[in-house]
Amino acid sequence: MKHPYLRKSLLALCVASAGASAQEAASTDMLEEIVVRGSFSQSLQSAIDTKRNADSVVDAIIAEDIGNFPAQNIAEALQRVTGVSIVRDRGEGVYVRVRGLGSNFQVTTLNGRTMAVNENVRTSGQFGRQFRFDTLPAELVSSVEVIKSPTADMDEGAIGGTVNVKTFRPLNIGEDKVAVSAQASHSELAEQTDPRLSGLASWTNDDKSFGVLVSGAYAERSVRQDRSLNFGWTEIPEGVGTDGDGSADTGAIITPGGIRPTLEFEDRERLGLGTAVQWRPADNVDINLDVLYVDQNVNYDEFTYSADYNYDELVPGSAVIRDGALVGGATENGSVQIGRESSGIHDENLAVGLNGEWLLDSWTLSADLFRSVADSEDADPIRRTRFRRTEGIALEFLFPKVDGESVPSIAYNNTDLNTPSEWPGRRLEWRTIRAEDEEQFVQFDARRDLDWGGFTGFAAGVKLRERSRDYFRRDIRLYEGIEGVTFDDSYFTDFPVDDFLGDASGSFPQKWLIPDETRFWENFPSADQLDEPLTNGDLRNSYQIDESINAAYAMLDLDTEAGGMILRGNVGVRVSQTEQTSSGYASVDGEAQPVSFTSDYTNVLPSANLALDITDSVTTRLSAAKVITRADLQDMAPRLTFNSGDILTATGGNPNLEPFEAWQYDATLEWYPNEVTALTAGLFYKDISTFIQTQMSDLAFNGEVYRLTSKVNGSNADVSGLELAYQQVFESLPEPLDGLGVQANYTYTDSNATYVDGDETIEGDLEDVAKNSYNLTIFYEKGPFALRFSYSWRDGVLNQIGTNSLSTENKDEFGSLDFSSSFAFNDAVEVYLEGINITGEVQQEFVDGDEFRSYTDYGRTFSLGVRATF
Repeated sequence: MKHPYLRKSLLALCVASAGASAQEAASTDMLEEIVVRGSFSQSLQSAIDTKRNADSVVDAIIAEDIGNFPAQNIAEALQRVTGVSIVRDRGEGVYVRVRGLGSNFQVTTLNGRTMAVNENVRTSGQFGRQFRFDTLPAELVSSVEVIKSPTADMDEGAIGGTVNVKTFRPLNIGEDKVAVSAQASHSELAEQTDPRLSGLASWTNDDKSFGVLVSGAYAERSVRQDRSLNFGWTEIPEGVGTDGDGSADTGAIITPGGIRPTLEFEDRERLGLGTAVQWRPADNVDINLDVLYVDQNVNYDEFTYSADYNYDELVPGSAVIRDGALVGGATENGSVQIGRESSGIHDENLAVGLNGEWLLDSWTLSADLFRSVADSEDADPIRRTRFRRTEGIALEFLFPKVDGESVPSIAYNNTDLNTPSEWPGRRLEWRTIRAEDEEQFVQFDARRDLDWGGFTGFAAGVKLRERSRDYFRRDIRLYEGIEGVTFDDSYFTDFPVDDFLGDASGSFPQKWLIPDETRFWENFPSADQLDEPLTNGDLRNSYQIDESINAAYAMLDLDTEAGGMILRGNVGVRVSQTEQTSSGYASVDGEAQPVSFTSDYTNVLPSANLALDITDSVTTRLSAAKVITRADLQDMAPRLTFNSGDILTATGGNPNLEPFEAWQYDATLEWYPNEVTALTAGLFYKDISTFIQTQMSDLAFNGEVYRLTSKVNGSNADVSGLELAYQQVFESLPEPLDGLGVQANYTYTDSNATYVDGDETIEGDLEDVAKNSYNLTIFYEKGPFALRFSYSWRDGVLNQIGTNSLSTENKDEFGSLDFSSSFAFNDAVEVYLEGINITGEVQQEFVDGDEFRSYTDYGRTFSLGVRATF
């Protein structure tokens, strides 16, 4: 069902109503004072206060922490929070994990409101509801809460946790203030230095009843990423030989797909603007308008080649088998593809919220109106220039064990990857992708003070919410004049670097042909080609998802005395009714025909959060809640995407997916011996049902067999774990050691899941869950000088369970060391030096037996800057 008044224009929505959600009001009470500039220890103290005063399980970082530590975006600042780790892409934190659970289990909100999300349109790969933190500058954010146990007034959808991003507001700052910063950032691998600028201006009138704040951030970033990967490992059934003559001299083994070295460059430009207007015309009225706009442009250029072979055509006696894996061999009949891919990506975000709160006698009434739009598109379409020899290439290969500094070796015996006359063209591929996400809602809340049996307040509310995604993809391919044709040297340009994968072991060509796009793409695609109707494939790749979510909640607040101790918290229930419509195209008798699927479900989600203040310094908490995570949008789409390449693969959607459901329980013990010290421990358990898994199957289409990847509901899973956190400023140490401090946390997560593979079941870890992770920050602040080192580490992660004869894939453990130092000339001006990944760690993936899957190196980044506050 559609709510007609939610279809109004953004301006009409803003004028129509004013409101504030109860959730936002509650969290504002916990963070009344925002630290704009101060010491790192002050920000830690503010974070301790937030955690200590919360009724549920909450961790936080405050503005000073974000602003004064290496953080290209909010995700990188969050990695120091207990139980939080991040997923990096090209060296930048993009997605957030909470308690080891993958980024699809988290919900990101802006001032308590669920946001629309930008899609990755670099390729046809999609990530659904996962918020991309690379689109949110850290400079526009005042604080972030990581809420691990929900309350009834919060949006449902997070089994892992809710990341609530709070922006600056003028009356919270409470004074006129101007803050600016300028930074030069140097990427060591890309050998580029980029600017980064930010500023904030806040004004309030004399009686502090009206205020306006404007903030902005501009950043450029140059990225180089060196990679080597393969296309997955497949099990060879027992009875299929690997000695080149078809005889079987081994049992069942796994064999790798082709090897693909890849050099990638990116130039990013991001502009973010934030505005907040607060008006308190009377003591009982509070009205807020928040606007956030972010515009990001990414231009990337990728150069690659692939070495492909068939295991049953290896030279007799050349196969190298190690621990049940074919890791090396030679062939006289291999194939190679050389290619270049480029595109210009545009991400745009606009979020507007208008809320108001009215105090009427013992009632507090509030209303909240919000609209968020996130658009992503290939403003400069994807261009792929391909050359290929399909047979007759003699090559040798050897895969290493994963050891952190290893890539496969490749030797070509009868060809040169840098000789144009040896490489006939294959085709040109043109692709454009556009993803439009929208999130809008209206919410009404009422809260009343109580004095009944220890309960101090009652709150109830309703929320009418709409969520949509419109995803469009179009492909055009050119064969004529390209396929089978060779081109002279004038059609190619110099290889851009001399040290590709220079620190990795292995022997392979480190330079290859780079096509000059201006020569190949001058007249393609033509205006006539762009005017042609969409093909069946274009229609099958496109879809639309619409969701209408109606929710209501009721909640009681508790604050009473029990045995001389303070017992506080809340208990409530949220009821959410979801209606989803998935529209797209299916292949019927060889033609794409429109299809639409509708599903609806209702979730009753009770929750309880209790905090017992045993003493002034010791608190224990118990929380329980039923939670859900909805399926990713692209996984529900009735789509069928066929991917180009030597290995035939396809991706399909499943409109019948049910959401993850789970009961979760938390118990914590917290000790706060003083205002700058905290020692906390917590246990958690999540019992997940109807979880969603990746399934591989064979799909016959147009006379070819494709390896189809799709999502299905699995059986059940459980996640349990332990969190430990400690932070302290050693104020009692003698000078000059009294400026030392430490922040440390550790999370252990154990998971068990049952996966379905046809008629079989597989027991294993839950996909995308890290077993161990920890963060350690050591800092020193004395007078004008400050120095901090922070190391963040996570364990290996099950990336994808092996089904349909494919091997299980894993991400290797990864740790990153960052540092920051600063010197304050006075109360207004300081200079700083920062470094990210200063030890130059690389990321690797592997399959069963620690066999190679991928290697990624994005290098180090160093920054020098100045901050000023007036």
